[in-house]
Amino acid sequence: MARLALIGLPNVGKTTLFNALTGLEAPTAAHPFSTTDPNVGVARIPDARLERAAEVEQSAKVVYATLDLLDLPAMSPGGTSFAAQFIGRLREMDAVVAVLRAFEDEAVPDAESGIDPVTQAEALLLELVLADAEVFSRRAGKAAKEATADPSRRSAAASIARAAELLASGRPLRDAPWGEADLAAFRDLAPVTLRPSVWVVNAGEDETAPDRLRASVEAVVPDGDVVVVVSAALEEEAFRLDAVDRKELYEGLGLGEGALARMVQATYRALGLLSFFTVGPKESHAWTVRAGASAREAAGKIHSDLERGFIRAEVAPIETVIESGGWDAAKAVGRVRLEGKDYEVAEGDVIVVRFSV
Repeated sequence: MARLALIGLPNVGKTTLFNALTGLEAPTAAHPFSTTDPNVGVARIPDARLERAAEVEQSAKVVYATLDLLDLPAMSPGGTSFAAQFIGRLREMDAVVAVLRAFEDEAVPDAESGIDPVTQAEALLLELVLADAEVFSRRAGKAAKEATADPSRRSAAASIARAAELLASGRPLRDAPWGEADLAAFRDLAPVTLRPSVWVVNAGEDETAPDRLRASVEAVVPDGDVVVVVSAALEEEAFRLDAVDRKELYEGLGLGEGALARMVQATYRALGLLSFFTVGPKESHAWTVRAGASAREAAGKIHSDLERGFIRAEVAPIETVIESGGWDAAKAVGRVRLEGKDYEVAEGDVIVVRFSV
């Protein structure tokens, strides 16, 4: 399960987005810093493929993949309250979701944030860079002394010094390539500017140029970061509807599957993740694993015994299983293949693991 931290300047709609993604009702208010303590929630990842497979299998239970979300209090550029209280929580996360305001609302003041997402993105990046710069500058001096006494530490000291120099120039660590040895030297420092990041532009319901907004933010954030445009207020309203009415609303507004689906796609791209499935009459289950993972590693996501005693995997694309009328039917007509422990799992694979412990 991936862990995501939501950050943003005051009154950008960060907690509104959190509510839209989790279905919770964390309090919001039309004044700055209304979120004083972190909100914690779980976002269930919608997946039409899983739902269709469950229907075909007549599964008694459907288990969706999930994302852990942490909604942190608003950041104040140049302030110290965020760094002092919550930067440690941010360092524990797998990815950062930065929310940027691009809507006008007389009822929600924008003096603290403005409505230019580019300016906000630059301000947030600077705050994160400063947080890492403080940690790395302190560590660089200590690492240099350790390297003098122990030559085996010279490589790590050089990596930390180079990172400290980059951060001092105002650039995030994602702006430079780092090797495995560099990353090993950084591990204990948990740099936030190396975390994969998704930038969510919170636009008004009547926004007519989402592509322009997306492109403007993409131009100032590090390469590889993902930018999506949503209307958090609309998505929060849609979440309260039943599934049929929600689908009609999305279709009527041309929003596809909604913000959560786009957020998930963006997060999976940023983190390098994919989904695979197990299906059957008892349960149809979605699982998450890193892209490039082996069948044996995927088996371990289901249960450690499956990884330890892995023999082989039976594999078929979920679309094939659905088209065939279920797993047993797909297997009966030869549409399921056998794969070994080194097989690289593909997006949408249905897997049955054969094992012995």
